[in-house]
Amino acid sequence: MSDLLLEVKNLKTYFHVEKGTVKAVDDVSFTLRRGETLGIVGESGSGKSVTSLSIMRLIPSPPGEIEGGQMIYHDENGESVDLVQVDIDKMRKYRGNEIAMIFQEPMTSLNPVFTCGRQIVEAITLHQNKSEAEAKQITLELFEQVKLPTPERIFDAYPHQLSGGQKQRVMIAMAMSCRPSLLIADEPTTALDVTVQKRILELMNDLQKEKGMSTIFITHDLGVIAEIADRVIVMYKGKIVEQGNVYDIFTNPQHPYTKGLLACRPPLNKRVRKLPTVTDFMEVTPEGKIIEKISSIDEAFERVSVKPEETIQRMAELRKQKPVLEIKNLKTYFPAKKSFFGKVLSYVKAVDDVSFNVFPGETMGLVGESGCGKTTLGRSILRLVPAYGGEVIYKGRSVLDLSKSDMKDLRRDMQIIFQDPYSSLNPRMTIGDSIIEPMQIHGIKSNNRERLEKAAELLTMVSMLPEHLNRYPHEFSGGQRQRICIARALALEPEFIVCDESVSALDVSVQAQVLNLLIDLRERFDFTYIFISHDLSVVKFMSDRMVVMNQGKIEEMGIADDIYYKPQKAYTQRLVAAIPKGDIADIKARMKA
Repeated sequence: MSDLLLEVKNLKTYFHVEKGTVKAVDDVSFTLRRGETLGIVGESGSGKSVTSLSIMRLIPSPPGEIEGGQMIYHDENGESVDLVQVDIDKMRKYRGNEIAMIFQEPMTSLNPVFTCGRQIVEAITLHQNKSEAEAKQITLELFEQVKLPTPERIFDAYPHQLSGGQKQRVMIAMAMSCRPSLLIADEPTTALDVTVQKRILELMNDLQKEKGMSTIFITHDLGVIAEIADRVIVMYKGKIVEQGNVYDIFTNPQHPYTKGLLACRPPLNKRVRKLPTVTDFMEVTPEGKIIEKISSIDEAFERVSVKPEETIQRMAELRKQKPVLEIKNLKTYFPAKKSFFGKVLSYVKAVDDVSFNVFPGETMGLVGESGCGKTTLGRSILRLVPAYGGEVIYKGRSVLDLSKSDMKDLRRDMQIIFQDPYSSLNPRMTIGDSIIEPMQIHGIKSNNRERLEKAAELLTMVSMLPEHLNRYPHEFSGGQRQRICIARALALEPEFIVCDESVSALDVSVQAQVLNLLIDLRERFDFTYIFISHDLSVVKFMSDRMVVMNQGKIEEMGIADDIYYKPQKAYTQRLVAAIPKGDIADIKARMKA
């Protein structure tokens, strides 16, 4: 039997839209061997997901169409078939049975009206000659293999009743249910906690070795690729710009785009003033030619490095001031169980006796797994959720005791940037209307013409264009929408901003741009931030000090670099260990294993 499982030759997948033809995948060729993990990496719009959908023959037509090329699949019986030419009925026999896919967003991939178990049983009975009882038994065994707690409960649970990590494990179980030869994983760990991400990557590695399958792993994060891939393909605007084994890509990248993707991840072994971005490494001419600007990643980091004594001096200067925010024994409880008459019998202690101070101009990082209480803490500080007890003192004023009118005035000073920029913006309002709305509410500027001028100025400040004012949220990318949300938060000229997971779902390159923007704004306007994230590497880069939360309580608190290099608690050590580091020694050891 041939060692080759899949040969993609000159694949072209185009989308024909009103403005012309979008060459999403443009003359792409690669091979995949049995038992191999191939990583496909690139920014949103690079063509990596369209490549996977082309292999599955799931391109929506119209407007999409596979315009040319071959996808030769070699099955276990030694037969070869071109997936481009196979009729749709025969393709259904390959799809799910021979080739399975884990999609990026499990909540939209799972049917909300069927239980998780029912959906996997359906896949097994459709592709295999199994009874309902046999299919249920296989499903429960799969749930155990993917390390889901209480498989019987999960079998009868609906998708909305599970956490993000649990839903992703259900998707993995569904993909594995028919023992495929090829598993395509499209961004399966994006926006998950680093600890959950680590467990899912380990799980996929274990399942691959156990079942001898091949994997195509798609992501924008080269740090994740380092943990799992044997070979790497780097895609940019529908084309492959570089490919090779994972060790060579990390030790000796050739293309400036690859160098940019490697450099824009927050470094763990040094402190930098800002993150290098793809545009620091390359410039694209109007004709589409790529010109390299910096040839060395080390050179890019040297330009932005911060000496340890600079960090010490900054902390000393910050601590000379009186705290702008004082959190004292803050508690936020939610009713968990009520009696027949409505009396609360027990509580979920989301924030449980938390105390710390924040100094003017400081960035305080809040980090921890989902459910640790960090988002509830941020919202309790702003009184977006009611606190159960304790004190929040901002510039000497007790926030929890303010009247509604006084709180409205205080909101000019205290703003929040939410995790999901799309749900934060009204889809029926133009960007201009969204930005001027808070100015209208608080009576800033004398008329809407002046407010629109201010909105245009704010958009320019966040690297957007004034002509974007008349467009709607759906016309922008995720990174652009997050910039719009930042502009909206700045409209009231606040002094204190809570950033709640504001970059967790963005490409690493876009994430770097947004993080750099937040730092530039802090230096320009002397903002004070509370920066919330599950990603300790991002929090380490952004923060002066860091609070590690676990089950509603503070697990550990201190200077950000000290927390990373010398974590005291086992929980913090586990968070640090879960960060995908892309360490060269680890890659070398994994390839020898």
